[in-house]
Amino acid sequence: MAGLSYKLLVIDDSKRDTLLLDRILQQATDATFSITHKESAQAGLEELSAQAYDLVILDYYLPDMDGLAFLEEKQKRGLGTPVIMLTAFGQDRLPVAALQAGALDYFRKDQVNSSLLGKAIQQAIEKARLQESAMANAARMRELEETVARLQQQLQQRQG
Repeated sequence: MAGLSYKLLVIDDSKRDTLLLDRILQQATDATFSITHKESAQAGLEELSAQAYDLVILDYYLPDMDGLAFLEEKQKRGLGTPVIMLTAFGQDRLPVAALQAGALDYFRKDQVNSSLLGKAIQQAIEKARLQESAMANAARMRELEETVARLQQQLQQRQG
Protein backbone atom coordinates (compact mmCIF):
# COMPACT_ATOMS: atom_id res chain seq x y z
CA MET A 1 0.00 0.00 0.00
CA ALA A 2 3.02 2.28 0.05
CA GLY A 3 2.82 5.25 -2.24
CA LEU A 4 -0.90 5.97 -1.84
CA SER A 5 -1.74 9.65 -1.62
CA TYR A 6 -5.02 11.11 -0.41
CA LYS A 7 -6.49 14.60 -0.43
CA LEU A 8 -8.25 15.27 2.89
CA LEU A 9 -10.50 18.06 4.11
CA VAL A 10 -10.29 18.46 7.89
CA ILE A 11 -13.15 20.44 9.44
CA ASP A 12 -12.32 21.29 13.04
CA ASP A 13 -12.38 24.58 14.94
CA SER A 14 -9.61 23.57 17.37
CA LYS A 15 -6.14 24.63 16.18
CA ARG A 16 -4.58 22.30 18.76
CA ASP A 17 -6.56 19.32 17.49
CA THR A 18 -5.79 20.05 13.83
CA LEU A 19 -2.06 20.31 14.60
CA LEU A 20 -2.24 17.02 16.49
CA LEU A 21 -4.16 15.41 13.61
CA ASP A 22 -1.55 16.69 11.13
CA ARG A 23 1.21 15.11 13.23
CA ILE A 24 -0.67 11.82 13.46
CA LEU A 25 -1.22 11.72 9.69
CA GLN A 26 2.43 12.58 8.98
CA GLN A 27 3.41 9.49 11.00
CA ALA A 28 1.39 7.17 8.76
CA THR A 29 3.76 4.87 6.91
CA ASP A 30 1.42 3.42 4.27
CA ALA A 31 0.07 6.64 2.72
CA THR A 32 0.68 10.37 2.36
CA PHE A 33 -1.96 13.01 2.94
CA SER A 34 -2.53 16.44 1.46
CA ILE A 35 -4.62 18.28 4.05
CA THR A 36 -6.84 21.36 3.81
CA HIS A 37 -8.28 22.80 7.04
CA LYS A 38 -11.57 24.62 7.60
CA GLU A 39 -12.78 25.86 10.98
CA SER A 40 -16.55 25.79 10.45
CA ALA A 41 -19.09 23.45 8.93
CA GLN A 42 -20.27 26.09 6.45
CA ALA A 43 -16.71 26.79 5.27
CA GLY A 44 -16.21 23.03 4.95
CA LEU A 45 -19.36 22.61 2.86
CA GLU A 46 -18.32 25.48 0.59
CA GLU A 47 -14.84 23.98 0.16
CA LEU A 48 -16.29 20.54 -0.52
CA SER A 49 -18.57 22.05 -3.17
CA ALA A 50 -15.63 23.80 -4.85
CA GLN A 51 -12.92 21.11 -4.67
CA ALA A 52 -12.75 17.33 -4.92
CA TYR A 53 -11.48 15.49 -1.83
CA ASP A 54 -10.94 11.82 -1.12
CA LEU A 55 -12.26 12.13 2.44
CA VAL A 56 -13.53 14.56 5.06
CA ILE A 57 -12.40 14.30 8.68
CA LEU A 58 -15.13 16.07 10.62
CA ASP A 59 -15.21 17.24 14.22
CA TYR A 60 -18.64 16.73 15.78
CA TYR A 61 -18.69 20.00 17.74
CA LEU A 62 -18.38 22.98 15.41
CA PRO A 63 -19.35 26.61 16.04
CA ASP A 64 -22.07 26.85 13.38
CA MET A 65 -23.59 23.33 13.34
CA ASP A 66 -22.88 19.91 14.73
CA GLY A 67 -21.50 17.01 12.72
CA LEU A 68 -24.90 15.37 12.22
CA ALA A 69 -26.33 18.58 10.74
CA PHE A 70 -23.24 18.80 8.50
CA LEU A 71 -23.83 15.26 7.22
CA GLU A 72 -27.47 16.08 6.51
CA GLU A 73 -26.55 19.26 4.64
CA LYS A 74 -23.80 17.45 2.71
CA GLN A 75 -26.34 14.88 1.58
CA LYS A 76 -28.89 17.57 0.59
CA ARG A 77 -26.21 19.17 -1.60
CA GLY A 78 -25.44 15.85 -3.26
CA LEU A 79 -21.84 15.78 -2.04
CA GLY A 80 -20.70 12.18 -1.94
CA THR A 81 -17.29 12.53 -0.31
CA PRO A 82 -16.90 10.00 2.53
CA VAL A 83 -16.67 11.29 6.10
CA ILE A 84 -14.96 10.09 9.25
CA MET A 85 -16.28 11.85 12.34
CA LEU A 86 -14.12 12.67 15.36
CA THR A 87 -15.10 14.10 18.71
CA ALA A 88 -13.28 15.01 21.88
CA PHE A 89 -16.26 13.97 23.98
CA GLY A 90 -17.62 10.44 23.96
CA GLN A 91 -21.38 10.09 23.93
CA ASP A 92 -23.14 6.74 24.04
CA ARG A 93 -25.52 7.32 21.12
CA LEU A 94 -23.36 9.56 18.94
CA PRO A 95 -21.40 6.83 17.11
CA VAL A 96 -24.60 5.11 15.98
CA ALA A 97 -26.24 8.43 15.04
CA ALA A 98 -23.14 9.46 13.07
CA LEU A 99 -23.05 6.20 11.12
CA GLN A 100 -26.80 6.35 10.45
CA ALA A 101 -26.39 9.94 9.21
CA GLY A 102 -23.78 8.86 6.67
CA ALA A 103 -20.38 8.92 8.36
CA LEU A 104 -18.33 5.89 7.40
CA ASP A 105 -16.48 5.77 10.71
CA TYR A 106 -16.39 7.47 14.10
CA PHE A 107 -13.60 7.90 16.66
CA ARG A 108 -12.95 9.76 19.87
CA LYS A 109 -9.95 12.02 19.37
CA ASP A 110 -8.10 10.53 22.34
CA GLN A 111 -8.26 7.08 20.70
CA VAL A 112 -6.76 8.11 17.36
CA ASN A 113 -3.24 7.13 16.33
CA SER A 114 -1.47 7.08 12.96
CA SER A 115 -2.02 3.38 12.31
CA LEU A 116 -5.71 3.42 13.24
CA LEU A 117 -6.54 6.62 11.37
CA GLY A 118 -4.48 5.74 8.29
CA LYS A 119 -6.25 2.40 7.96
CA ALA A 120 -9.66 3.94 8.68
CA ILE A 121 -9.09 6.56 5.97
CA GLN A 122 -8.09 3.96 3.39
CA GLN A 123 -11.02 1.70 4.31
CA ALA A 124 -13.53 4.56 4.22
CA ILE A 125 -12.32 5.71 0.81
CA GLU A 126 -12.40 2.15 -0.56
CA LYS A 127 -15.88 1.55 0.91
CA ALA A 128 -17.16 4.78 -0.65
CA ARG A 129 -15.69 3.81 -4.03
CA LEU A 130 -17.28 0.36 -3.81
CA GLN A 131 -20.65 1.89 -2.88
CA GLU A 132 -20.41 4.31 -5.79
CA SER A 133 -19.50 1.47 -8.16
CA ALA A 134 -22.38 -0.68 -6.85
CA MET A 135 -24.84 2.17 -7.38
CA ALA A 136 -23.55 2.73 -10.93
CA ASN A 137 -23.81 -1.00 -11.65
CA ALA A 138 -27.37 -1.10 -10.26
CA ALA A 139 -28.35 1.86 -12.44
CA ARG A 140 -26.82 0.18 -15.49
CA MET A 141 -28.67 -3.05 -14.66
CA ARG A 142 -31.98 -1.14 -14.49
CA GLU A 143 -31.24 0.44 -17.88
CA LEU A 144 -30.52 -2.99 -19.39
CA GLU A 145 -33.70 -4.47 -17.89
CA GLU A 146 -35.75 -1.61 -19.33
CA THR A 147 -34.12 -2.10 -22.74
CA VAL A 148 -34.83 -5.84 -22.68
CA ALA A 149 -38.46 -5.23 -21.67
CA ARG A 150 -38.87 -2.65 -24.45
CA LEU A 151 -37.33 -4.98 -27.04
CA GLN A 152 -39.54 -7.86 -25.91
CA GLN A 153 -42.60 -5.66 -26.23
CA GLN A 154 -41.53 -4.54 -29.73
CA LEU A 155 -40.95 -8.17 -30.73
CA GLN A 156 -44.39 -9.20 -29.45
CA GLN A 157 -46.02 -6.33 -31.36
CA ARG A 158 -44.34 -7.41 -34.61
CA GLN A 159 -45.32 -11.05 -34.11
CA GLY A 160 -48.89 -10.27 -33.07
